[in-house]
Amino acid sequence: MRRAYAIAGTIFRFPLTGFRQCAADRFTAGLLAGGLSALVLAWPSKYLWLWIVGAALFIALRLRHGAVEPRPRDLYGNQALLDIAGKVAKLGGWVVHLPDRRIEWSDEIWAIHERPRGKTVTLEEGIGYFAPEWRDTITRHFETCVATGLPYDIEVEIIDGAGRRKWVRAIGVAIRDDMGRISRIQGALQDIDERKRLEDTARDLERRFAESMENISDAFFQLDTDWRFTYLNHQAERLLERPRSTLLGRPIWQEFPEASSGIIRQHYERAVRENRTADFEVFYESLNAWFSVTAYPGAGGLTVYFRDVTKRHAADQHLHLLEMAISRIEDFVIITKAASQPGDRQAIVYVNDAFVRITGYSPQDALGRSPGFLQGPRTDAETIEKVNRGIALPRPIRAEILNYARDGREYWVDMSIAPIVGSDGGATHFVATGRDITEKKRAAERLAESEERFSIVAMMTTDAIWDWDIATGRVQWNSNIASVFGHDDVPVEDGFREWESRIHPDDRERVASSVLAAVDGAVDTWLEEYRFRRGTGTYAEVLDQGHIIRNAAGAATRMVGGVRDITETRLNEAKRLQAQRLEAIGQLTGGVAHDFNNLLTVIMGTAETLADEIADPRLSAIAQLNHKASRQGAALTRQLLTFAGRQPLEPASLDINTSIRAMEGLLSAALGETIILHLDLDPAAGHVRADAAQLEASIMNLCINARDAMPNGGRVSISTARSGDDAMVRISDDGFGMDTETRAKAFEPFFTTKPFGKGSGLGLSMVYGFVRQSGGRIKIESEPGKGTTVSLSFPRLASTDTPAEPVTNRVLGGGNERILVVEDDPMVRDFAAGTLVSLGYSVTSAGDATEALRILQTDGPFDLVFSDVVMPGPIDGRALANEVRTQHPNLPVVLATGYADIERIGATSRFRPLAKPYTRRQLADALREAIEASGGNR
Repeated sequence: MRRAYAIAGTIFRFPLTGFRQCAADRFTAGLLAGGLSALVLAWPSKYLWLWIVGAALFIALRLRHGAVEPRPRDLYGNQALLDIAGKVAKLGGWVVHLPDRRIEWSDEIWAIHERPRGKTVTLEEGIGYFAPEWRDTITRHFETCVATGLPYDIEVEIIDGAGRRKWVRAIGVAIRDDMGRISRIQGALQDIDERKRLEDTARDLERRFAESMENISDAFFQLDTDWRFTYLNHQAERLLERPRSTLLGRPIWQEFPEASSGIIRQHYERAVRENRTADFEVFYESLNAWFSVTAYPGAGGLTVYFRDVTKRHAADQHLHLLEMAISRIEDFVIITKAASQPGDRQAIVYVNDAFVRITGYSPQDALGRSPGFLQGPRTDAETIEKVNRGIALPRPIRAEILNYARDGREYWVDMSIAPIVGSDGGATHFVATGRDITEKKRAAERLAESEERFSIVAMMTTDAIWDWDIATGRVQWNSNIASVFGHDDVPVEDGFREWESRIHPDDRERVASSVLAAVDGAVDTWLEEYRFRRGTGTYAEVLDQGHIIRNAAGAATRMVGGVRDITETRLNEAKRLQAQRLEAIGQLTGGVAHDFNNLLTVIMGTAETLADEIADPRLSAIAQLNHKASRQGAALTRQLLTFAGRQPLEPASLDINTSIRAMEGLLSAALGETIILHLDLDPAAGHVRADAAQLEASIMNLCINARDAMPNGGRVSISTARSGDDAMVRISDDGFGMDTETRAKAFEPFFTTKPFGKGSGLGLSMVYGFVRQSGGRIKIESEPGKGTTVSLSFPRLASTDTPAEPVTNRVLGGGNERILVVEDDPMVRDFAAGTLVSLGYSVTSAGDATEALRILQTDGPFDLVFSDVVMPGPIDGRALANEVRTQHPNLPVVLATGYADIERIGATSRFRPLAKPYTRRQLADALREAIEASGGNR
């Protein structure tokens, strides 16, 4: 704004100086200077009216000086500038010549009056243009100016040519002649109607805002940037217990020291510092009240809304105490919302801890549901109807009802339901309280008729229920002793000894001693796990538990319990543990296979080198034997990875007969000396598309099963044949075979007929999954005592789909490019580097990815990077490849891995990955292929 004033001053000085030199009219000069100043100062519209007023005042001061007639040649230019200033500021000039009192108006004044321009008007006519109530005022100020020379500056209303009222600012200044007499009155008239309307609107908005702030229910105050009060409403005065007159302009931290040292100041300062709304609740001790506070930061300081929530806090605490009390009582409490429409059901909105304990359902399980979900098949329909009638009235109801817990357990409750009635007389909610009276009901039933009680308990469970009269030794069983354990005729007399005799000999002493100790002790319950003989002679794993009934003296008189068959549960647990063990073994096997692959890479490559380089036929034959042995080791590694779940299916065209012949030695060793292996391979079986390793593993698995089915030795036959469009593989044995039930479950995971610990039950399921995944079928033919035949069928490939045998006797391809070899295993690294050097390449080696990246930066450029995937350190091979691709987009990277991720790597890599163990030829071909494929990009 100071800059604007400076500009205005410059503009003032320029025309005034010129007009003085030209002896111009002082009135015209003042009006022109004021108009130009208003023009400059009016650019920021926010302060337009202030600047216009300043311009007008400046004009008035200039008009107090004498006038000099302008020179004719300057009049046109002066008038143009005057017109511009007048239009911008809506400001016109006037002069009254004395003593004839003739008024001359500028064009802008005629425009303000919205009247056609005339020559002159009389003073009375000019006064008549003002609103009637202002005519005396303007007359009085004018006459005073004429009489005393005292200038005036007032705001009045005129009536324009259209009959509308308009606010103007009238300025008058007395002009004296050379003798000091007042010869004329001249001044300015400015249209301020728009500004007055804006001021009225602003005052109205301010008034309405103040009224709103005074009438809102929240307390409200404002603080400036120095934390001083600038406004408080009436509610703030009431809650703070201080009148606003004592707070306005005072710092909040001085007036309320407690706020300065507490969390209030922390929240306020954080809100201003972070320009973020603060929303919090605080207890103000000196006022003994809780406040909910919301503070909004702004450019001018902080605006704070707050309300007294002391009563709400007290209600919340009271409600919390009630909830705590309700949650701790032994009786359950359910609150439901009444149905909004006829036919609708109630919805649970609250349950206490006793409900959770009794029913087993969590609050999340129950909320929003109808209480009817607790009812079950034996819940009495008449009781339910009684409850529904009471709810419909509504009126209090009491009933005993049978409900069901989450685990299916039945329990009786003595329940009272009371409605909560709203203002319209209808029920809004229902409160149900109840007590678990299950034991009470059972006790009453036992007292009424012991046999009926026993029958009800027996119906509630699938366990074999027993009732032991300790004094007589009689034991009664329910029918489950026959249906579950196969004992059709159990003597009642001396029943304890009969039960004891059916316990496994290894468990008998322990179990009998524990039950007798419980009877002789002070406990009320007894629980044991042991092996119980079935009617078939086999033993079941059972859980036996009983409740001891004692007399007033504490002596045991009766014991009631049940025996539950948990054989399947324990078997499932054993299977789970077996699966975990297999998973651990698989991880270990995968790791061993990976390390073994590294060794095989070196062995296979060096054997291949020796076989190619040694001229001595005898030594060359030895080297070839080593190479063949290493290839068989690689096949074994693939089988280990398959077992470990780390070898994905790699379907390829293969001669099924060739695959079986290649396994003959391995199968013979696996079957042992007592088993005869017979192969009957039909050449017409042809080729199939399957994973060779999985096919070999499946055949091996089936042969091992056949071996185990012939503990005394026998014969295993493997035959192939063509059947329509399929190639068939049959594995037959003359073992003990399977019955119908066993055949139906043979492919189920974890099903096995072998003794515990001798088989995982996964073999046939793995074979089944592999065959189905390969598009084939599997079938079992077997009868007890007549052996087993497992048939595998695969879609047979046409001759055109059978690939030709690769030519492997060509010369290894090499080159003279620079290759960076990255491998953490020293032997594999030395083998790869040595092989590549022998092929003519320039090789640099790195032990990990970090070292490789450093070498690429300091010792480049390279033509190819050959890296292992699994390496120690923060960066593995795949991350290294990504980094190289970022830093050197055209540098090819070939990865090698001994794990099952080769297919996934191949899907994301530009170049075919190399599987470990690899031969010299595979290494040479893979690298040469990558170099040539990227040759056009480098």
